[in-house]
Amino acid sequence: MSYAKLSDWNQCTKCGECLVKCPVMHMDKPQAVAEITGLLKTGYSEKIFRECTFCFNCNNYCPEGLRPHEFILEKFIENRKKKGKLSAVYPYLFNGMKTSMWKDIYAMLSREEQSIMRKWSEIPPPSKEILWVGCIGRISCFDIENSAVLRELPKFGPPDLCCGELAYRLGSWKAYTDTIEKTLKAFEKLNIERMVCYCGSCYNYLSNILKNVYGRELPFKLISLYEWLNEKREAGQITLKKPLNLKTTLHESCYVSELGDGFARDLRAVYKSAGTDIVELPHHGDCNLSCGAVSVLRTLNLPKSLFKEQWKKYKEVKGTGMKDMAVNCPGCFITLSFTNRIAGIKLHYMPDELLKAYGDTITKPLSRRIPLFIRAFIKHPTLPLRHVDAEVSPESP
Repeated sequence: MSYAKLSDWNQCTKCGECLVKCPVMHMDKPQAVAEITGLLKTGYSEKIFRECTFCFNCNNYCPEGLRPHEFILEKFIENRKKKGKLSAVYPYLFNGMKTSMWKDIYAMLSREEQSIMRKWSEIPPPSKEILWVGCIGRISCFDIENSAVLRELPKFGPPDLCCGELAYRLGSWKAYTDTIEKTLKAFEKLNIERMVCYCGSCYNYLSNILKNVYGRELPFKLISLYEWLNEKREAGQITLKKPLNLKTTLHESCYVSELGDGFARDLRAVYKSAGTDIVELPHHGDCNLSCGAVSVLRTLNLPKSLFKEQWKKYKEVKGTGMKDMAVNCPGCFITLSFTNRIAGIKLHYMPDELLKAYGDTITKPLSRRIPLFIRAFIKHPTLPLRHVDAEVSPESP
Protein backbone atom coordinates (compact mmCIF):
# COMPACT_ATOMS: atom_id res chain seq x y z
CA MET A 1 0.00 0.00 0.00
CA SER A 2 1.15 3.57 -0.62
CA TYR A 3 -0.08 7.15 -0.68
CA ALA A 4 -1.45 7.31 -4.22
CA LYS A 5 -2.98 3.84 -4.30
CA LEU A 6 -5.58 4.91 -1.76
CA SER A 7 -7.32 6.96 -4.47
CA ASP A 8 -8.61 5.66 -7.81
CA TRP A 9 -6.78 7.91 -10.23
CA ASN A 10 -8.82 6.56 -13.13
CA GLN A 11 -11.49 8.93 -11.82
CA CYS A 12 -9.29 11.95 -12.48
CA THR A 13 -10.87 14.06 -15.25
CA LYS A 14 -7.67 16.09 -15.78
CA CYS A 15 -9.61 19.29 -15.16
CA GLY A 16 -6.56 20.89 -13.54
CA GLU A 17 -8.54 22.49 -10.69
CA CYS A 18 -6.05 21.21 -8.10
CA LEU A 19 -3.33 23.27 -9.78
CA VAL A 20 -5.38 26.25 -10.97
CA LYS A 21 -6.39 27.03 -7.39
CA CYS A 22 -2.95 26.33 -5.92
CA PRO A 23 -1.80 29.51 -4.12
CA VAL A 24 1.86 28.67 -4.74
CA MET A 25 2.30 27.59 -8.39
CA HIS A 26 -0.03 30.14 -10.07
CA MET A 27 -1.02 28.15 -13.16
CA ASP A 28 -3.64 29.11 -15.71
CA LYS A 29 -6.13 26.49 -16.90
CA PRO A 30 -4.23 25.24 -20.01
CA GLN A 31 -0.95 24.92 -18.10
CA ALA A 32 -2.63 23.17 -15.17
CA VAL A 33 -4.33 20.66 -17.47
CA ALA A 34 -1.04 19.99 -19.26
CA GLU A 35 0.91 19.53 -16.02
CA ILE A 36 -1.56 17.16 -14.32
CA THR A 37 -1.99 15.20 -17.56
CA GLY A 38 1.78 14.86 -17.88
CA LEU A 39 2.16 13.80 -14.26
CA LEU A 40 -0.52 11.13 -14.66
CA LYS A 41 1.01 9.85 -17.88
CA THR A 42 4.73 9.96 -17.09
CA GLY A 43 4.93 10.33 -13.33
CA TYR A 44 7.00 13.48 -13.73
CA SER A 45 6.45 17.24 -13.83
CA GLU A 46 9.43 19.57 -13.64
CA LYS A 47 7.33 22.58 -12.60
CA ILE A 48 5.35 20.77 -9.90
CA PHE A 49 8.42 19.05 -8.47
CA ARG A 50 10.31 22.36 -8.48
CA GLU A 51 7.60 24.54 -6.87
CA CYS A 52 5.19 22.39 -4.81
CA THR A 53 5.39 22.95 -1.03
CA PHE A 54 3.43 19.71 -0.29
CA CYS A 55 0.91 21.67 1.78
CA PHE A 56 -2.39 19.68 1.43
CA ASN A 57 -4.42 22.58 -0.06
CA CYS A 58 -4.98 20.85 -3.40
CA ASN A 59 -6.88 18.02 -1.70
CA ASN A 60 -9.71 20.48 -1.10
CA TYR A 61 -9.92 21.59 -4.73
CA CYS A 62 -10.48 18.25 -6.47
CA PRO A 63 -14.13 17.97 -7.62
CA GLU A 64 -13.80 14.16 -7.68
CA GLY A 65 -12.73 13.92 -4.04
CA LEU A 66 -9.24 12.61 -4.86
CA ARG A 67 -6.10 13.54 -2.91
CA PRO A 68 -3.66 15.23 -5.31
CA HIS A 69 -1.25 16.03 -2.47
CA GLU A 70 -0.53 12.36 -1.86
CA PHE A 71 -0.32 11.62 -5.59
CA ILE A 72 2.20 14.41 -6.17
CA LEU A 73 4.18 13.36 -3.08
CA GLU A 74 4.36 9.74 -4.19
CA LYS A 75 5.47 10.58 -7.73
CA PHE A 76 8.08 12.96 -6.35
CA ILE A 77 9.41 10.23 -4.04
CA GLU A 78 9.47 7.69 -6.87
CA ASN A 79 11.63 10.06 -8.91
CA ARG A 80 13.91 10.69 -5.96
CA LYS A 81 14.40 6.95 -5.44
CA LYS A 82 15.62 6.65 -9.03
CA LYS A 83 18.51 8.90 -8.04
CA GLY A 84 19.57 6.45 -5.32
CA LYS A 85 20.23 7.35 -1.72
CA LEU A 86 18.97 10.45 0.09
CA SER A 87 20.45 12.79 2.68
CA ALA A 88 20.67 11.33 6.18
CA VAL A 89 19.12 14.57 7.46
CA TYR A 90 15.61 13.40 6.52
CA PRO A 91 15.34 10.20 8.63
CA TYR A 92 17.11 11.96 11.51
CA LEU A 93 13.95 14.07 11.81
CA PHE A 94 11.73 11.00 12.35
CA ASN A 95 10.85 9.86 15.85
CA GLY A 96 11.54 6.19 16.62
CA MET A 97 14.66 5.87 14.48
CA LYS A 98 17.85 4.46 15.98
CA THR A 99 19.47 7.84 15.42
CA SER A 100 16.80 10.48 15.90
CA MET A 101 16.66 14.20 16.60
CA TRP A 102 13.96 13.54 19.18
CA LYS A 103 16.02 11.00 21.09
CA ASP A 104 18.91 13.47 21.21
CA ILE A 105 16.68 16.36 22.33
CA TYR A 106 14.93 14.37 25.06
CA ALA A 107 18.35 13.33 26.41
CA MET A 108 19.18 17.05 26.87
CA LEU A 109 16.16 17.71 29.09
CA SER A 110 16.56 18.15 32.85
CA ARG A 111 16.26 15.23 35.24
CA GLU A 112 12.91 16.58 36.39
CA GLU A 113 11.64 16.75 32.81
CA GLN A 114 12.88 13.24 32.06
CA SER A 115 11.10 12.03 35.19
CA ILE A 116 7.86 13.57 33.85
CA MET A 117 8.36 11.83 30.51
CA ARG A 118 8.85 8.49 32.26
CA LYS A 119 5.57 9.12 34.08
CA TRP A 120 3.88 9.90 30.76
CA SER A 121 5.18 6.60 29.35
CA GLU A 122 2.99 4.60 31.72
CA ILE A 123 -0.55 3.66 30.77
CA PRO A 124 -2.78 5.96 32.85
CA PRO A 125 -5.65 4.56 34.95
CA PRO A 126 -9.06 4.32 33.25
CA SER A 127 -10.33 7.84 32.63
CA LYS A 128 -13.00 9.63 30.63
CA GLU A 129 -10.32 11.54 28.74
CA ILE A 130 -6.57 12.05 28.61
CA LEU A 131 -4.15 14.53 27.02
CA TRP A 132 -1.98 13.09 24.26
CA VAL A 133 1.33 14.95 24.07
CA GLY A 134 3.33 14.39 20.89
CA CYS A 135 6.97 14.85 19.95
CA ILE A 136 7.38 18.63 20.28
CA GLY A 137 4.91 18.95 23.15
CA ARG A 138 7.13 16.73 25.30
CA ILE A 139 9.76 19.48 25.26
CA SER A 140 7.20 21.55 27.22
CA CYS A 141 6.48 18.66 29.61
CA PHE A 142 7.28 20.62 32.79
CA ASP A 143 4.70 23.34 32.13
CA ILE A 144 2.10 20.90 30.80
CA GLU A 145 2.50 18.57 33.79
CA ASN A 146 2.18 21.49 36.21
CA SER A 147 -0.62 23.26 34.33
CA ALA A 148 -3.63 24.27 36.42
CA VAL A 149 -5.71 24.59 33.24
CA LEU A 150 -4.91 21.01 32.19
CA ARG A 151 -4.83 19.57 35.72
CA GLU A 152 -7.83 17.25 35.29
CA LEU A 153 -6.34 15.55 32.22
CA PRO A 154 -4.02 12.56 32.77
CA LYS A 155 -1.10 12.90 30.36
CA PHE A 156 0.20 10.23 27.97
CA GLY A 157 3.12 10.56 25.58
CA PRO A 158 5.89 7.93 25.59
CA PRO A 159 9.00 9.40 23.93
CA ASP A 160 9.20 6.77 21.20
CA LEU A 161 5.56 7.08 20.08
CA CYS A 162 4.52 9.47 17.33
CA CYS A 163 1.64 10.32 15.00
CA GLY A 164 4.06 9.75 12.11
CA GLU A 165 3.77 13.20 10.57
CA LEU A 166 7.39 13.83 9.59
CA ALA A 167 7.91 10.37 8.11
CA TYR A 168 4.66 10.74 6.15
CA ARG A 169 5.30 14.24 4.89
CA LEU A 170 8.92 13.60 3.97
CA GLY A 171 7.93 10.60 1.90
CA SER A 172 8.87 7.49 3.88
CA TRP A 173 5.77 5.31 3.81
CA LYS A 174 7.63 2.45 5.49
CA ALA A 175 8.77 4.61 8.41
CA TYR A 176 5.28 6.09 8.71
CA THR A 177 3.52 2.72 8.81
CA ASP A 178 5.99 1.25 11.31
CA THR A 179 5.62 4.32 13.51
CA ILE A 180 1.84 4.55 13.44
CA GLU A 181 1.40 0.80 14.03
CA LYS A 182 3.55 1.03 17.16
CA THR A 183 1.49 3.98 18.37
CA LEU A 184 -1.82 2.29 17.63
CA LYS A 185 -0.70 -0.80 19.53
CA ALA A 186 -0.02 1.36 22.59
CA PHE A 187 -3.36 3.14 22.20
CA GLU A 188 -5.16 -0.22 22.39
CA LYS A 189 -4.18 -0.38 26.07
CA LEU A 190 -5.92 2.89 26.91
CA ASN A 191 -9.28 2.75 28.70
CA ILE A 192 -10.68 6.16 27.75
CA GLU A 193 -13.61 7.79 25.96
CA ARG A 194 -11.77 10.78 24.52
CA MET A 195 -8.22 11.80 23.70
CA VAL A 196 -7.36 15.50 23.67
CA CYS A 197 -4.49 16.36 21.30
CA TYR A 198 -2.12 19.04 22.53
CA CYS A 199 -0.70 19.43 19.02
CA GLY A 200 -2.79 20.20 15.93
CA SER A 201 -0.55 18.02 13.75
CA CYS A 202 -1.24 15.02 15.97
CA TYR A 203 -4.95 15.81 15.77
CA ASN A 204 -4.78 15.84 11.96
CA TYR A 205 -2.71 12.68 11.63
CA LEU A 206 -4.57 10.64 14.24
CA SER A 207 -7.98 11.56 12.83
CA ASN A 208 -7.98 12.71 9.23
CA ILE A 209 -4.86 10.99 7.83
CA LEU A 210 -5.29 7.82 9.86
CA LYS A 211 -8.85 7.37 8.62
CA ASN A 212 -8.81 8.82 5.10
CA VAL A 213 -5.38 7.67 3.96
CA TYR A 214 -4.27 4.78 6.19
CA GLY A 215 -7.75 3.33 6.55
CA ARG A 216 -7.79 2.93 10.34
CA GLU A 217 -9.76 4.58 13.14
CA LEU A 218 -9.12 5.04 16.84
CA PRO A 219 -11.41 3.20 19.32
CA PHE A 220 -12.14 6.49 21.11
CA LYS A 221 -13.07 10.04 20.17
CA LEU A 222 -10.32 12.51 19.31
CA ILE A 223 -10.57 16.27 19.85
CA SER A 224 -8.15 19.17 19.61
CA LEU A 225 -6.86 21.17 22.57
CA TYR A 226 -8.74 24.18 21.20
CA GLU A 227 -12.10 22.37 21.15
CA TRP A 228 -11.46 21.20 24.72
CA LEU A 229 -10.56 24.71 25.91
CA ASN A 230 -13.71 26.09 24.30
CA GLU A 231 -15.82 23.45 26.04
CA LYS A 232 -14.32 24.28 29.42
CA ARG A 233 -14.64 28.02 28.82
CA GLU A 234 -18.28 27.79 27.77
CA ALA A 235 -19.06 25.59 30.79
CA GLY A 236 -17.44 28.12 33.08
CA GLN A 237 -14.81 25.60 34.23
CA ILE A 238 -11.92 27.83 33.20
CA THR A 239 -11.95 31.63 33.33
CA LEU A 240 -9.75 34.27 31.79
CA LYS A 241 -7.12 35.50 34.26
CA LYS A 242 -4.67 37.49 32.14
CA PRO A 243 -6.13 38.81 28.85
CA LEU A 244 -3.55 38.78 26.08
CA ASN A 245 -4.62 42.16 24.65
CA LEU A 246 -2.99 41.12 21.40
CA LYS A 247 -3.72 42.23 17.87
CA THR A 248 -2.01 39.92 15.41
CA THR A 249 -2.11 38.11 12.10
CA LEU A 250 -2.64 34.36 12.17
CA HIS A 251 -0.40 31.72 10.63
CA GLU A 252 -2.38 28.56 10.00
CA SER A 253 -0.53 25.28 9.55
CA CYS A 254 -0.87 23.21 6.39
CA TYR A 255 -3.27 20.82 8.06
CA VAL A 256 -5.94 23.50 8.63
CA SER A 257 -7.32 22.88 5.12
CA GLU A 258 -7.65 19.18 5.96
CA LEU A 259 -9.58 19.65 9.20
CA GLY A 260 -12.46 21.72 7.88
CA ASP A 261 -14.23 24.74 9.29
CA GLY A 262 -14.69 23.31 12.79
CA PHE A 263 -11.01 23.38 13.71
CA ALA A 264 -10.56 26.90 12.31
CA ARG A 265 -13.61 28.13 14.25
CA ASP A 266 -12.41 26.57 17.51
CA LEU A 267 -9.00 28.15 17.02
CA ARG A 268 -10.37 31.65 16.43
CA ALA A 269 -12.98 31.36 19.18
CA VAL A 270 -10.48 30.47 21.89
CA TYR A 271 -8.03 33.11 20.63
CA LYS A 272 -10.78 35.75 20.82
CA SER A 273 -11.85 34.60 24.28
CA ALA A 274 -8.26 35.09 25.50
CA GLY A 275 -8.14 38.67 24.25
CA THR A 276 -6.69 38.25 20.77
CA ASP A 277 -7.86 40.27 17.79
CA ILE A 278 -7.06 38.38 14.59
CA VAL A 279 -6.17 40.20 11.36
CA GLU A 280 -6.71 37.67 8.56
CA LEU A 281 -4.01 37.23 5.93
CA PRO A 282 -4.98 37.27 2.23
CA HIS A 283 -4.18 33.55 2.07
CA HIS A 284 -5.85 31.60 4.88
CA GLY A 285 -7.99 28.50 5.34
CA ASP A 286 -7.92 26.25 2.28
CA CYS A 287 -5.61 28.62 0.37
CA ASN A 288 -3.16 29.09 3.24
CA LEU A 289 0.56 29.57 2.56
CA SER A 290 2.75 27.14 4.50
CA CYS A 291 5.71 27.80 6.80
CA GLY A 292 7.86 26.15 4.14
CA ALA A 293 9.06 23.26 6.30
CA VAL A 294 8.19 20.46 3.88
CA SER A 295 9.59 22.37 0.91
CA VAL A 296 12.97 21.04 2.10
CA LEU A 297 11.84 17.83 0.46
CA ARG A 298 12.66 19.55 -2.85
CA THR A 299 16.12 20.62 -1.73
CA LEU A 300 18.11 21.11 1.47
CA ASN A 301 19.38 24.34 -0.08
CA LEU A 302 17.36 26.39 2.41
CA PRO A 303 17.40 29.74 0.56
CA LYS A 304 15.77 27.98 -2.41
CA SER A 305 13.19 26.09 -0.34
CA LEU A 306 12.43 26.95 3.28
CA PHE A 307 13.46 30.62 3.33
CA LYS A 308 11.87 31.34 -0.03
CA GLU A 309 8.45 30.12 1.17
CA GLN A 310 8.73 31.86 4.54
CA TRP A 311 9.40 35.21 2.91
CA LYS A 312 6.08 34.93 1.06
CA LYS A 313 4.34 34.60 4.42
CA TYR A 314 6.23 37.51 5.97
CA LYS A 315 5.40 39.70 2.97
CA GLU A 316 1.69 39.02 3.53
CA VAL A 317 1.99 39.87 7.22
CA LYS A 318 3.67 43.18 6.45
CA GLY A 319 1.04 43.87 3.78
CA THR A 320 -1.58 44.02 6.54
CA GLY A 321 0.42 46.65 8.39
CA MET A 322 1.10 44.20 11.21
CA LYS A 323 4.35 42.90 12.68
CA ASP A 324 2.92 40.11 14.86
CA MET A 325 1.95 36.57 13.89
CA ALA A 326 0.15 34.03 16.07
CA VAL A 327 1.23 30.42 15.49
CA ASN A 328 -0.58 27.39 16.89
CA CYS A 329 1.53 24.63 15.32
CA PRO A 330 4.75 23.92 17.27
CA GLY A 331 6.50 22.68 14.12
CA CYS A 332 5.65 25.88 12.26
CA PHE A 333 6.75 27.95 15.24
CA ILE A 334 10.15 26.27 15.42
CA THR A 335 10.66 26.49 11.65
CA LEU A 336 9.73 30.17 11.51
CA SER A 337 11.83 30.97 14.60
CA PHE A 338 15.04 30.81 12.57
CA THR A 339 14.05 33.71 10.28
CA ASN A 340 11.27 35.80 11.86
CA ARG A 341 13.58 38.32 13.53
CA ILE A 342 15.40 38.96 10.26
CA ALA A 343 12.00 39.71 8.71
CA GLY A 344 11.00 41.95 11.62
CA ILE A 345 8.06 39.72 12.59
CA LYS A 346 7.26 38.79 16.20
CA LEU A 347 5.91 35.27 16.70
CA HIS A 348 3.47 34.24 19.42
CA TYR A 349 3.29 30.52 20.25
CA MET A 350 -0.39 30.31 21.10
CA PRO A 351 -0.58 27.09 23.19
CA ASP A 352 1.75 28.77 25.69
CA GLU A 353 -0.09 32.10 25.40
CA LEU A 354 -3.54 30.56 25.88
CA LEU A 355 -2.55 28.56 28.96
CA LYS A 356 -0.97 31.70 30.38
CA ALA A 357 -4.13 33.73 29.67
CA TYR A 358 -6.24 31.19 31.59
CA GLY A 359 -3.99 31.23 34.63
CA ASP A 360 -0.91 29.08 34.06
CA THR A 361 2.68 30.14 34.64
CA ILE A 362 4.85 29.25 31.66
CA THR A 363 8.38 28.73 32.94
CA LYS A 364 9.91 27.14 29.84
CA PRO A 365 8.23 28.64 26.77
CA LEU A 366 8.86 26.91 23.46
CA SER A 367 10.57 30.07 22.22
CA ARG A 368 13.42 29.36 24.64
CA ARG A 369 13.82 25.71 23.62
CA ILE A 370 14.98 26.40 20.05
CA PRO A 371 18.66 25.87 21.04
CA LEU A 372 17.83 22.21 21.75
CA PHE A 373 17.26 21.65 18.03
CA ILE A 374 20.49 23.41 17.12
CA ARG A 375 22.45 21.36 19.65
CA ALA A 376 20.93 18.14 18.32
CA PHE A 377 22.25 18.84 14.83
CA ILE A 378 25.63 20.02 16.13
CA LYS A 379 25.95 16.60 17.74
CA HIS A 380 26.02 15.08 14.22
CA PRO A 381 28.18 17.45 12.13
CA THR A 382 28.59 14.99 9.25
CA LEU A 383 24.86 14.33 8.93
CA PRO A 384 24.32 16.56 5.84
CA LEU A 385 27.21 14.81 4.11
CA ARG A 386 25.95 11.27 4.69
CA HIS A 387 23.37 9.41 2.61
CA VAL A 388 21.03 6.52 3.40
CA ASP A 389 18.69 4.23 1.50
CA ALA A 390 15.73 6.03 -0.07
CA GLU A 391 13.28 3.95 2.01
CA VAL A 392 14.03 3.81 5.72
CA SER A 393 12.36 2.36 8.78
CA PRO A 394 12.94 2.49 12.53
CA GLU A 395 15.18 -0.56 12.16
CA SER A 396 17.49 1.29 9.76
CA PRO A 397 20.99 2.13 11.09
